[in-house]
Amino acid sequence: MVSNGGDAMVEMSTSNQKILSHEQSRNSSDIDLEKGSLDSNEGSATISAFKQRTTLLLVLMVVILGSGTAAAFLAVGIGSAIEDQQDQFARSALDLITKIEGAWEDYVTAASWIHGRCRNRKFDRVDFRQMYEYLVASGLDFQAAQFDPNITHDERDEAEAEARAYYEEYYPSVDYRGFVGFNFENSTSLEPRLNASFYFPIHYMEPVLSNEAAIGLDYHASGVRQKTVLTCIETGEPALTDRLRLVQETEDISYGVILMHPGIRLSTDPDAWPKDLASIVIRIPDLIRRSTENQQQSSAVYIFDRSDSGGQPLFLGGAEVKPYGDHSGALLTPLPETTLTEIQKTSKLYFEENIRAANKVWTVSVLSIDDTFKPNVLFVSMGGTIVFLASLCLALWIFTHTRRVEQLNRMKADADAEKAKLILENAHEATRAERELNDFLAHEVRNPVAAAMAACSFVKAAVNEKEPLTTQEARSTIRQDVVIIENALKFVNDLLRNMLDMHRAANKQLKVTMEPTDLLHDVLEPVYSMLNQRNANFRVEVDCPNHLFVTTDRLRLKQVVLNLGRNSLKFVESGYVRLCAQVVDGMVELSIEDSGPGIPPEKQGLLFNKFQESLDSLSQGTGIGLFLCKNLIELMGGEISLDESFTSGYKDHPGTRFVVNLRQPPLNPETIAYQPEEASDRSPHPELTSELPEKISVLFVDDDPILRKLFTRTAKTVAPGWSFREASNGETALNLVETEHFDLIFMDMYMANVEKQLLGTETVVALRKKGVDCRICGLSANDKESEFLEAGADVFTFKPFPCESRALTQELCRVLYSNSNYRSKGEILE
Repeated sequence: MVSNGGDAMVEMSTSNQKILSHEQSRNSSDIDLEKGSLDSNEGSATISAFKQRTTLLLVLMVVILGSGTAAAFLAVGIGSAIEDQQDQFARSALDLITKIEGAWEDYVTAASWIHGRCRNRKFDRVDFRQMYEYLVASGLDFQAAQFDPNITHDERDEAEAEARAYYEEYYPSVDYRGFVGFNFENSTSLEPRLNASFYFPIHYMEPVLSNEAAIGLDYHASGVRQKTVLTCIETGEPALTDRLRLVQETEDISYGVILMHPGIRLSTDPDAWPKDLASIVIRIPDLIRRSTENQQQSSAVYIFDRSDSGGQPLFLGGAEVKPYGDHSGALLTPLPETTLTEIQKTSKLYFEENIRAANKVWTVSVLSIDDTFKPNVLFVSMGGTIVFLASLCLALWIFTHTRRVEQLNRMKADADAEKAKLILENAHEATRAERELNDFLAHEVRNPVAAAMAACSFVKAAVNEKEPLTTQEARSTIRQDVVIIENALKFVNDLLRNMLDMHRAANKQLKVTMEPTDLLHDVLEPVYSMLNQRNANFRVEVDCPNHLFVTTDRLRLKQVVLNLGRNSLKFVESGYVRLCAQVVDGMVELSIEDSGPGIPPEKQGLLFNKFQESLDSLSQGTGIGLFLCKNLIELMGGEISLDESFTSGYKDHPGTRFVVNLRQPPLNPETIAYQPEEASDRSPHPELTSELPEKISVLFVDDDPILRKLFTRTAKTVAPGWSFREASNGETALNLVETEHFDLIFMDMYMANVEKQLLGTETVVALRKKGVDCRICGLSANDKESEFLEAGADVFTFKPFPCESRALTQELCRVLYSNSNYRSKGEILE
């Protein structure tokens, strides 16, 4: 084997082809068997089946037509009813919003009228009182009507004296303090107004009673109100304050606003304008009440201030409106404070519109309540139900009538079908068992044989050197290669010897040989020698105490650990793969840990199922590996599980940890008869070189890290000047060609990635679309030449590569210079 690495490759390639051919033959036999069974039953069941299909088709057509007619009737009817109610609600909501706009305009008109009446200050308080009574008589509901003259500091004493005399005479209970205001930015209480160059006090106000706290308030000495005063003076237009909690307000959930009006500039008035302000204190509930006096439908209405100085739509007020039965008015129920966002999330009918209120923009939202706008679908539902029941009754009559005639024929057909089913199930079971055997062989044998072939070529090259192997490093290298060859071939030999029994593992029929086993020397160290890779960005570690013996099947356990370790190597880019053994709660437990990307939660429940397609994203091939591990461990009386709480300690790499509980206590080494396996030295290999002068850049794309490393090492023996890059999948290769130039690309056919998967042929197509024009060679253990050439590859070769220098050089030359004349199956170019 060591001296004939190339011949071993030929045998392996031929074996793979035989397996593929045998599998195709089995599939063909399976199809023929099924066809024959169907043919045997077809004659006896043809007439009965035809009648049954005809009857069922007729029944199905009646049911479908009836259901379709009923569904269409319901859909059209219910849709029309819902659309009609939605239109009614939209019209009602729009009408309500229009009334709110109209009510608001009434307040603006009243404020303009107040200013016009008082603009030249040729009036007294009796006149102002009479004006107020006119406003009240018009039906306008407000908290207070005010006139706020612009009084200079020189006019202050006279104005305060006039007001004080008036209130002492007509309202002796009022404690008039002169002009008051908030003198400082953070003031929270009214104080006598400090001297200023001018003031805008509430000098005239009706009604006085219930509004005493606002008498003499300087609007220019209040932050919120001052902003509104300045807006009126600067623009000459009415302006609103932000919402206010009025001092005289008695309801906790009610807010108010103050409308200030600078009047209208008259062409006949030469004085500066604007000067004085008229103002009305408006309670939002009063505005809503005025707008809903004649409301005919129940609804909920909310008003939000979109231009509030806080920057967010601010709740002004809301009420539930329900009209009286005699249409004499509407009952208003105040609604608690909420946000516009919450209102917009409602599942009820909803309508909103923005309106202009002086310098503010208000959003008025209207919602349906109760069943006011609920569509009436009773008659529509009854009609659809009647149509469906009629069609169902007709279909039932057809079915029962024809069933009596066909009952005897059906019983005979069922008996024949059951017999055919049993025949098919037995045939499928036999085919499935053989397919599993072939899958297992391809899954378990290929990589160990490839590793042994590569190591064999290194040993051969070292032995043939002219100079003797005198250095300790050289001897260590040879020992390591021999260990790899020995362990791989011993594993394959034992595996092939027992593979005929492998299909019985799932049925718990496989025989296991339980014997004392040294976990460190018999299991973990041999697996370590096959997994360990030099110059890798990760390390393979063994953590096991000496002389830890347990009763188990040595071959099967080593097979499980190797399989799990090899799976870890496919994902780990940096960090470690750790093989551990310890005693937990008196029982021996093994674990295989790594610092890879981990297993997605949605995949964890399917790990140990057989042939799970969704596991392809985890690089598990057909899924047979973990399935066999589970069955082998169970045959030995143990259990295998995934440690979902494990973390590797590496950032963004949670890692994976499989736990194998053998359910066996450790043995005392002094009381057992033990036949150990030979230990071997496992020091790293130095790389061998040869003399090929070519200098090119090579990209090798394969999902198996061991094969990638061994290919690079093997190629370096004949082409030491070449530079090599590796990729584990097509996606990575596509990323690499964006930034690097390659002269030659080797592309494997089947590759896996944690996120998604590209076939080698798909990757070749993507590379050509990107404009990559270098030499591309397709790789596969199966005959995929035509697929690769159609995808855009230049040449195709079978895996594995020859390890002997001359054959390898010849094959690389063929890859570089030939026109896709790939080596035939089982043949090595000399």
